[in-house]
Amino acid sequence: MAPSEPDSDSKRLAGQHEYVFSCPSSFNLSFAVWPVDDYTQKGALGKIRVRLKEGNIKAVKNLSGYQTFSGLPDDTYTLSVEPELYFPEERKVDTSTYSGSKEPVIEIPLKPRPLYPFPDRATLLRGMLAAENGLPAGITIKATAKEPSKVTEMEVRGIPDEKGEFVLYFRGPVKGKTEVTLEIKGEGVEKTLQAVVEEGHNTFVGVISI
Repeated sequence: MAPSEPDSDSKRLAGQHEYVFSCPSSFNLSFAVWPVDDYTQKGALGKIRVRLKEGNIKAVKNLSGYQTFSGLPDDTYTLSVEPELYFPEERKVDTSTYSGSKEPVIEIPLKPRPLYPFPDRATLLRGMLAAENGLPAGITIKATAKEPSKVTEMEVRGIPDEKGEFVLYFRGPVKGKTEVTLEIKGEGVEKTLQAVVEEGHNTFVGVISI
């Protein structure tokens, strides 16, 4: 006997990604999460824990790699994404937005941590922030190229990890060496300095006191 075609609840499309669920037609998908690697713009790497804080409801990973939630009453939930190689993300999700949707997918871009396995020829700018009383809240780091003609991305942004380490990655080509202005901002902090990045190199700007 030939297998029957999957019904609309067991096979769904989201962009170029296909859902394949091995479950009965009564399966009630509330929404799915697709973690995206901000560096490669592809599916995220490593272990990723996806859950709803309300009730600590854990997502179920399907055969296509999507993290799914099913059978949820319409409400607003706090979605928590806790990756191994990326900074965590959190956002509010109103499930009523996805009621009846054929593509109930939430894409979550994830920014790599400094320990992320970048390729050997990646163009990176690394450093470490140091503060006498610990890092203040809301620290962000931005690198702006002085010569836009030398870079694909005019601005590159990042955040430090709990140790103060940071990595800024240039996804597009960088022509040779180029100067960038590094801006560090946070609660009670505003600092600017100059650095040089070189295509295909891992540049370390040292320890920066803030």
